[in-house]
Amino acid sequence: MKTTESQSRGPFWALLALTGLPFMLALYFFYNPDMLTGLTTANKGQLLTPARQVPQMTLQTLDGKGFDTSALKESWALLLVSPSACDTECEKNLFLLRQIRLAMGENRKRIHRLMLLTDTNNLDQLKQQLEPYEGTRVITGSPDDRQQLLSLLETGDLPPNGRIFTIDPQGKIILAYDLDPNWKDILKDLEHLLKVVQL
Repeated sequence: MKTTESQSRGPFWALLALTGLPFMLALYFFYNPDMLTGLTTANKGQLLTPARQVPQMTLQTLDGKGFDTSALKESWALLLVSPSACDTECEKNLFLLRQIRLAMGENRKRIHRLMLLTDTNNLDQLKQQLEPYEGTRVITGSPDDRQQLLSLLETGDLPPNGRIFTIDPQGKIILAYDLDPNWKDILKDLEHLLKVVQL
């Protein structure tokens, strides 16, 4: 009789293990996300875990118009952080962002190019430099607002200045690229993201 009971409970425990184990693992990794950092991922940029939500605020564009950060929820965005004195590396990154967007073909309509300024000291010169990169939205704001955004973009020992970031349609900063990134890496990441996330 006892043997029959133990045999009938076998499938119950097996079913419990099959359904409960994935839940327990998911719960464990939810509360310990650092345990996942060693796993390989398909992305080429640095995956920010957890993703960083851009706060609701109104910034300004280079022409003085308001820029509400809720507009970031409409599409994907590539964000370049730079001082207003745009050097050779900065111009190279502006060119890179333009070419990546063009390389996306029909999907380019789903991608915005943004440039966040860390200061407002050389705006007149910057306006001239931006002429070949029409469509790049340059955003700035009060020193406090800029600092709030810049603190979100810090990753480890690398400051955000001169780096490129990817923002998803929920307004979350999800990927960061090192200085002097390979454009093919950014393009590959974008192609993958736009394929997976259909708006």
